[in-house]
Amino acid sequence: MRNLLIARLCALLLLVCAMPAGASGTIDVDDTAVEATPWTSLTPNDADDLFHFVIVADRTGGERRGVFPAAMPKINLLEPAFVVSVGDLIEGYTEDQAQLDREWDEFERFVAELETPFFYAAGNHDMSNALMAETWQRRFGPSYYRFTYKDVLFMVLNSELFGMVSDPESAVPGPWTQAEQLAFIERTLAEYPDPRWTIVIIHQPLWDYAEVRGDWPLVEEMLGDRDYTVFAGHFHRYVKHVRNDRKYITLATTGGGSRLRGPVYGEFDHIAWITMTDNGPRIANLLIDGIHDENVSTTATRATIGSLRNAIVSLPVLGEGDYFESGSVAFRISNPHDAELRLSPLAQGGPHLRVTGEVSELVLGPGEAERIEIQLQADTPVAYGALAPGRITWSMETVLDGRPLAVQSKFALLPVAPLPLPAGTAPTVDGDLTDWDDLPFVVDRQGDIDSRNTRAEDVSYRFGVREAGGDVYFGIAVTDDKIDASEHDSPRYQDHALITVDARPDPERSRNYPVFEAMRAGHLEKIAHDYMTLSAAREDKVIAFLDDARAAVEWRTVRTEGGYNAEAKVSGTFLDDVRGGRWDVLRIGVAVADFDPDETASVYLNWQPWRMGNAPVAASGTFVRESAPPE
Repeated sequence: MRNLLIARLCALLLLVCAMPAGASGTIDVDDTAVEATPWTSLTPNDADDLFHFVIVADRTGGERRGVFPAAMPKINLLEPAFVVSVGDLIEGYTEDQAQLDREWDEFERFVAELETPFFYAAGNHDMSNALMAETWQRRFGPSYYRFTYKDVLFMVLNSELFGMVSDPESAVPGPWTQAEQLAFIERTLAEYPDPRWTIVIIHQPLWDYAEVRGDWPLVEEMLGDRDYTVFAGHFHRYVKHVRNDRKYITLATTGGGSRLRGPVYGEFDHIAWITMTDNGPRIANLLIDGIHDENVSTTATRATIGSLRNAIVSLPVLGEGDYFESGSVAFRISNPHDAELRLSPLAQGGPHLRVTGEVSELVLGPGEAERIEIQLQADTPVAYGALAPGRITWSMETVLDGRPLAVQSKFALLPVAPLPLPAGTAPTVDGDLTDWDDLPFVVDRQGDIDSRNTRAEDVSYRFGVREAGGDVYFGIAVTDDKIDASEHDSPRYQDHALITVDARPDPERSRNYPVFEAMRAGHLEKIAHDYMTLSAAREDKVIAFLDDARAAVEWRTVRTEGGYNAEAKVSGTFLDDVRGGRWDVLRIGVAVADFDPDETASVYLNWQPWRMGNAPVAASGTFVRESAPPE
C-alpha cells in the first residue's frame, strides 16, 4: 500500500511538472489536499483566449428557497469556463453535525447540476465555529486557496479568519489561523509577481465598515500596484467601490435574504457574468429582467438613496382618550441632497380612516426642511388599539451625476394615543390562558402596510398585556391552520409569536430606525424581546449578542386545537435598568409569524407598523403604567 501511494504521488508530480504554470486550457491549483478539495473539477468549460466565468452571490441569511437551485440551469445556458462563489452557501450557525451534513448534502446536490467547475468560498454562515471549520476541511480541504487560468491569478480567501461576523476581534477556531492565511497570501503574490490580472474573492467586504476590519489593509499593501479586482458578498446589497484605483464589487444575492427593491437600491437576485479581457474583467450583472453593468449601484447612488430614505421622518403626535374620531399625523421632510428635491404624495385612508384636506406636492431646495401634518377622520369612533392604518406614498425625484433619480417611500397613516397598561395579579407563565379575563386586542389583518405578505386568511391572534409587581405579562392566543415547528431551524424561521418591549425614556422610545441601524447603534440590546416557538428551536448565533434582551423574557407556548397559546413575562428589573429608574411608559410591539410547511411565502402579521420597518409610525404601541408608584 505504501509503495502504491508513493507511485501515485510520483505520477502526480510528473504530470504537474510537465504542465507549464498558467498554460492555456488548464486550471493550476495549489494542491495541498489529496482527497478533499474545495472545487468540483479542474477542467474548464472554455477554449478561447478570452474567457468568461460566473460569480454567484449569497444564497443564505434569510434564504428564499428555490432561487439558487433555479439559477444553476441558467448558468449552464451561458457556458462559463467555471463558477466561483462568495460564500454563505448554507444556513449554518449550528453545532449539530447531522444538521450540518444535511445542509451541505443539499447544497452539493445543487452544484452537481452545473456543467462546469464550481469553486467554494467560506462565508460566516458556512464557518462560524470549530465544528463547521473541521467539517469544511473534511469535505472540501483548504478554506483559502489559489488557482490560475490563462495567466489570471485567483485568490479565494477566508474572511472569517480576519474576524468572525459574530466576534470581529476573533478568528474562527479550527484547522487554520490568520497568520497562516497571511503567509499564504504573501507567498502566492511572490510566486506570481506579474500575472495578467489578479482576482480576489472574499465573503465579507472588510473595507465597507465604519473602520476597515482586521488585516485587510495589510492585504492591500501586499497587493501593491499590480492589476487586481476584488469581489465580496455578505451585505446582500450590490455596491461598487473604488479603492486604490481598483474596483471592489460587493454582490447582491442569489437567493439570500433581500427586500428586492430593485437595481437602484442594489437589491436583486443575480449572477455576475465576468468576461476576462486584456484590460481586466468586464462585469455584467445578469438579472431575470435584464442585464446591468457594474455601475448599477455605486457608492454615490447608495449614499443618495440612504439620505433620501431618511428624508421623511414620522413625528410623534399623541391623541387623547380611548377612541379616535379625528386628528392628525405629522412628518418632517428634509432635503439632504445638493440638488432640488421634488415630492409628490399619494395619501390613502384605510378601513377606518379618511384623509381630509389637501396633501400638496412639495419642492425643497438643498438643505431645506418642512413639517407637514395630514388630517384624518373616522366615520365612527374606533378604539386606538384597533385602528387599521392608511398609507401615504411619496414619489421623490432628484438628479445624481446629471442623471434623473426617482425613488418611492411609503409610510403608514396611523393616529396613536397612549394606551392604559392595567395592573393585575401575575398569571402563571404556563401557556394556559384561563387566568386571563380578556384578550382585548384582536389582530386579523396586516397592521404593517410595508409587509410583502398581507394575507391573513389562515392566521390571526388576540392578545392582552398587564403589569404585576413591576413585571409585564402577555397572553397571546394564535389561530393557525398549519403549524411549522422544527428543533433544527432557527426560531426566526418557523412559526412564532414575537414581542418587543422598550422602556427607555423619550426620544429613544418613540423614535423609529431601520433594523440594521438599530443593531449597529445598540438599540436592540435595550429592547426586551424574544421569539416564542413551539419547538426547542436550535440557538441562533446570528443574534447571540441579544442574549440579555432575550433573557429578560420568560415564556411558554402550548398547542391548541386551532393553533397555539403563548404566554410571557418581561422582567421589570430589566425594564427599570434600561429606563434608568422605575419604568412608567412602554412601547410595545406584537407580531406572529406563520411559516406554512407547504408554502414558500411566510406571513409576519403585525399588530401595528413595525418600528424598524420601512413604513413606521413614531410612538406607536405606547402604553402607560396605571399602578401607583410604591411608597
